[in-house]
Amino acid sequence: MNLTPDFTLVLQVILFIIVWRGLSRLAFTPTSEVLAQRVQRTVAAEREAVAMVSSAGADRDTYDRTVQERRAQMATEIASARNAAQEESSRALNDAREAANKGLAAQRAVVAEQIDSARAKLSSSADEIAAQMLGRVTGNAS
Repeated sequence: MNLTPDFTLVLQVILFIIVWRGLSRLAFTPTSEVLAQRVQRTVAAEREAVAMVSSAGADRDTYDRTVQERRAQMATEIASARNAAQEESSRALNDAREAANKGLAAQRAVVAEQIDSARAKLSSSADEIAAQMLGRVTGNAS
């Protein structure tokens, strides 16, 4: 057995350590820092996105509440306007009915007067016409 140290193995170990330290300074450490920064930015962006989504949800809730309130207010205004229009229409219809009833009553009074006048004329003429007809039937023409 050979108990003498093998210098090639020691040399390889030393070269490995030198290359490892060089790569660590030139590649591994900067890459790890860049990756850590990237993770921080990603996490920060994700948190910001979550905050924006929750803010948008709150804004949407406020918008929905405002829209519902405005719709309720508009419905109330529409109902009051409709009621006012119906009341005005009812008043106008009642006024027109009253005017028509007054006109109808006046016309009925005029017609009643004409009927009374015609009856009076006919009753005075009826006796005369009856006498003339009786004379014709009996042969007494006077």
